[in-house]
Amino acid sequence: MSKDVGLANKLLKKFLENYSGVKHIDSSLNLCDWNKLSTDSRKIKRGDIFISLDGENYKGDNFVGDAFNSGAKFCITSNNLNIEKQIIVNSTHEFIQDFASYIITNTKELKRFAITGTNGKTTTKELLSNILSLRFNVLASEGNFNNQIGVPLTIFNLTNKHEVLINEMGTNSHGEIEKLSRIARPDYATITNIGMGHTEGLVNKDNIFIEKSNITKNFNKDSLFSFNLDDKFIVDFYNKINCKKITYAINNKADLNAVNVSNDFYNFDIKYKKHLYKINLRAPGINNIYNSLCAASLAIQTNMEMEEIVNGINSFEGINNRFKIIKLKNENIVINDTYNANPDSTIRAIKMTNSIFPTKRKIAILGSMLELGVKSSEEHQSISSEIKKNKFLELYSYGPNSADYKKNLDKNTGFIALKNHNEIKKYINLNSIKNTVILIKGSRGMKMEKILISLGL
Repeated sequence: MSKDVGLANKLLKKFLENYSGVKHIDSSLNLCDWNKLSTDSRKIKRGDIFISLDGENYKGDNFVGDAFNSGAKFCITSNNLNIEKQIIVNSTHEFIQDFASYIITNTKELKRFAITGTNGKTTTKELLSNILSLRFNVLASEGNFNNQIGVPLTIFNLTNKHEVLINEMGTNSHGEIEKLSRIARPDYATITNIGMGHTEGLVNKDNIFIEKSNITKNFNKDSLFSFNLDDKFIVDFYNKINCKKITYAINNKADLNAVNVSNDFYNFDIKYKKHLYKINLRAPGINNIYNSLCAASLAIQTNMEMEEIVNGINSFEGINNRFKIIKLKNENIVINDTYNANPDSTIRAIKMTNSIFPTKRKIAILGSMLELGVKSSEEHQSISSEIKKNKFLELYSYGPNSADYKKNLDKNTGFIALKNHNEIKKYINLNSIKNTVILIKGSRGMKMEKILISLGL
């Protein structure tokens, strides 16, 4: 069996020899003998390289000493720290992006996938990884490593044994997706959907679509894009892009369609080339039907058999804190959807809760949805309209937009604004209620998983 060789280890020396961003390299350094690249001094192990990056609330150079104490072989910085074992570059942020791009352009036998969209990109990435791992050696970005730091760090983990790379790409401002596309150069890409997320930086859906469509900036005629034909923005894009195409949908005719969808969204059939393939989701929901269709449409490009693809979908357990259904005694249900929230995903979660559990009492515990800019108040009020429409009996809110959540409720829906997560214990005792479903959701910054802890889960 051939040795597992990191591509970053193999290529760093040659990259630095021709990199215009280098200011200084300690001549004593062995640029071929090291373990991993890391930007987190807390995760440095003996033999690693520490890359000093500045964030909003910290300066990487302050942690160089910690990195060396943990066994770092040398460091890469933007400033001359007057120490040995140092490489100085014009910008460490530009260095990690440029080096990651160099690795990709010098790696020929690698299938490269990229996924963006307002909702579903992390789940679609994990679904696709679960499918492709049945046949290939796959590297997928961890968690939400989907920005200008996370994508390069994922690429730095590539080895000569990897056959597939799957990158998630996120954005909250103009130009980010184009930069990520330049770095990762996907052969196959998709936009899962366009919704109201991160509008603080992008203002509206039109700008969000323009930004996300830049995932195709480095496409050529042999590249492939997977289209969600139930999203009007993506349908309009279909005729504008010159590349190979595959489509999926529930409501409109496409290459892959979801048909025979069950009322609880656990079961459906994928119709592809006049054949039906039975899907039994372990993580139910209309959102995961779309995610499954999208992942299947991309997996088809690797020439996997549909039976293999179906096995990959049916074995997928879902993602922690993403519409996870927790069954309790007394016929109670808690839905843990605390991973993140924006208006589209929150409305969808409310509708799915009502659709899956129409006969249960319904309670929502919602944290504020962040990064919505001037539309924040309006979007939170639209959520309370959905709460009323879907017959939730109680709404508990936490965060700066609690008053907005209340505005469109009527007297039939009880409302309480929580001062902290722990206060929910004053109002809900899971042992004293019956036949009730509780939906818990909010933006990542609201840390709504603490509500589950307060409820004793």
